[in-house]
Amino acid sequence: MNESLKEISIILDVWDDIFSDFDPRPLDERALSQDFIDELKKRYRETSKGDLLISFFAPKSLQDDKSEKMVIHRLRKHFKDRAMQKKRDMRHMRTRGATFVLVGIASLSAITLLAFFNVVPELTGKLLESLFVPLGWFGIWEGFSQIVNASPLFAHEEKLYRQLSTAEYHVHYEP
Repeated sequence: MNESLKEISIILDVWDDIFSDFDPRPLDERALSQDFIDELKKRYRETSKGDLLISFFAPKSLQDDKSEKMVIHRLRKHFKDRAMQKKRDMRHMRTRGATFVLVGIASLSAITLLAFFNVVPELTGKLLESLFVPLGWFGIWEGFSQIVNASPLFAHEEKLYRQLSTAEYHVHYEP
């Protein structure tokens, strides 16, 4: 086995172990089991970094090339879709954070310009200042918080799903 290849082993009794018990559709359409996904995530975190090999150990009675290919295809597709969703979520969070920062800067700039050019009476300026200054600083700090704090979480999950989508999947049948 390749040194950079890390193995995660899962025992299956039936193909249904991979899919949701609550979804009555056929296997090729059924949603993946959340318990199964959680177990893969847990095992991934316990495994050293590197390429993944997911090994399923199943009884000989399950041996069916069509089912095996369908299951592996479904797993790759599911994890690829989740990786793309996490990437979109990260982009959305960064865009939202940037919007907050821009609104904050615009608020602070507006009140500064109003005060500098004496566009409004002093009382109105003070009232607007009491509204726009906190709004501006909140927008700036909250925006930076969303950009900085959310990105590592989404990036980690995106990497996890990307690795699961490109992992090698092998099924070993035991008598």
